[in-house]
Amino acid sequence: MAERSRLQLLLDELWDQPEERYLEIASNYKELLLSDRLVALIRDRLTAMADQPHEKERDILGQLVVYAQSLLKEVRALGAELEAHQLEIVRSICKVAMDPSHTTEEETAMALSDAVRDMRPLLDDAFVAYLKYAVAEEESKLARAGVLDDPDYNQWLFVLKIVQQGVYAEIAKGINRYIDHITYVLRMETPRQRRLLLEKLIDDMPTLDVRPFVQVIDSIVGSLGDGVNGNFDGLVELGEMTNKVLQLQHDVQEFLPPDRIAEKSRDADEWAAKQKKRLTEQRKIGEQRLQAAKDTSSRADEVEDTFGSGGGEVDVFD
Repeated sequence: MAERSRLQLLLDELWDQPEERYLEIASNYKELLLSDRLVALIRDRLTAMADQPHEKERDILGQLVVYAQSLLKEVRALGAELEAHQLEIVRSICKVAMDPSHTTEEETAMALSDAVRDMRPLLDDAFVAYLKYAVAEEESKLARAGVLDDPDYNQWLFVLKIVQQGVYAEIAKGINRYIDHITYVLRMETPRQRRLLLEKLIDDMPTLDVRPFVQVIDSIVGSLGDGVNGNFDGLVELGEMTNKVLQLQHDVQEFLPPDRIAEKSRDADEWAAKQKKRLTEQRKIGEQRLQAAKDTSSRADEVEDTFGSGGGEVDVFD
C-alpha cells in the first residue's frame, strides 16, 4: 500500500512538469523504482486504464520503466564491483592458507590467524553480510543440482565456510574485548566513576578499536528494546542495568562525537583505504593477466589456422 501511494505521489509530481525534469524528480524515488513490486504496480495501473485514454500517464510510466532499468543496471554493476572486492579479500586469505612455506597445520593456522587479524578493518559489516550471502547462495545452488555433499562440487562452499568461521572468530575476539571494557565501566558504583574510567579507556583506545567499540555499545542499547522506555517485563536482570547502559551510551557520544571518531580512527581509515586500493590493484592485475592469456591463446589459434599445426619438419640453416 505504501509503495502504491508513493507511485501515485510520483505521478502527481511529474504530471505538470516538463519532460526534462522527469529524471531529476524521479531520482528522489529510487527505492520505489528499484522495488520488486514496481512491475506489478505499473501493470495494475495499465490494466485499470486499459479502456480509457490516458496517453500522458502511459508515457510517464514508460519513461519511469526506462529509468528503472538504467538504475537496475547501475546497481548490478555496483554489486559486481563490490562482490569482486569482497572476493579479493577472500582470495587474500586463501593465499595465506596455500602458502607452501607453512609446513605444518599449526603454522598455517597461526599464519591465517595473523592474516585475518591484520585485515580486521576490512572485515566490516558489508564483508560479513557478503560471506553469509555467498554461503547461502552456494548451498542453494548445490542443493538444486543435488550435489551439496559431493566433494567434486562443494569445494568452494567449504572454502567460504572456513573463511567465514575464521572471520567470525576474529570479530568475536574484538567484541569480547569491548565487552570486557564495558563490563569494567559498568562495575563502577557511581556515574562519575564510570565516566572517568570510560574517558580513560577512550583516550588510550587503539585507532582500530574506536568505530567497533561505538558500534558494540549502540548494538547493546538497541537490544534493550522496551527496556529503554522503562518497561522491564521479562528483562529483570537487564532492567537493573538499563540506566547504566544508557548513561554509558550518552557518555560515549559526549566523549566521541563524530569529529573525534574521525580523528581517532584516521590511521585505521587510511590503512583500510590503502588495503582496499591494493586489493583493487591486485584484482586489476589478475584481470589483465587473464586477458593477456586469452589474447595469447587467440593469437596462437590464428597462427595455427594460417600456417598449420607445424607438424612437418623444419629445415635448419647453419
